[in-house]
Amino acid sequence: MNNILAEKWRWFIGLGIIAVVLGFLALLDTVFVTLASVVFLGILLLMAGFAQIFHACSLKEWKGFLLSALAGLVYIICGILLMGEPVTGSVALTIFIAVCFCVGGVMRIIIALDHRNTGGWGFLLFSGILGVILGLFLGFMPWQGLWLIGFMIAFDLMFIGFGWIQLGFILRKANDGH
Repeated sequence: MNNILAEKWRWFIGLGIIAVVLGFLALLDTVFVTLASVVFLGILLLMAGFAQIFHACSLKEWKGFLLSALAGLVYIICGILLMGEPVTGSVALTIFIAVCFCVGGVMRIIIALDHRNTGGWGFLLFSGILGVILGLFLGFMPWQGLWLIGFMIAFDLMFIGFGWIQLGFILRKANDGH
């Protein structure tokens, strides 16, 4: 293991603690985190849209000028809609996530059934079934998106944090061994 990296183990633990704390703070108000995320996504789309239109206008002789400019306009419209209606945006994103879960779940079920003679296919089948169930749950109750996106962000922050903390302790142990 890299000795210089092992000597910096405290930085990994510090980063992990910050991520865990931010994750727990996000759990305190998942609706706020969801709405803030949707507004931020709207800002990013707005900026991307202006950049796309600027790019298209700088290449007016390009064959793809019109499509590029239209794509930029779509980004701008979507960004404005998300910023102006973050609640509706979170519901729309939840419906999109639900469709992804359902499609991914069905694909895993098909793959699992095609590989029944392979070890581990049962877990793949189980994960596919869970994906479809979760997708249907979200699809039939998309207003759950008001807390879901914030919860997913909080959950991710906490697990990232625990991962960094674990790596920090492993690096500490490696550092102590040298």
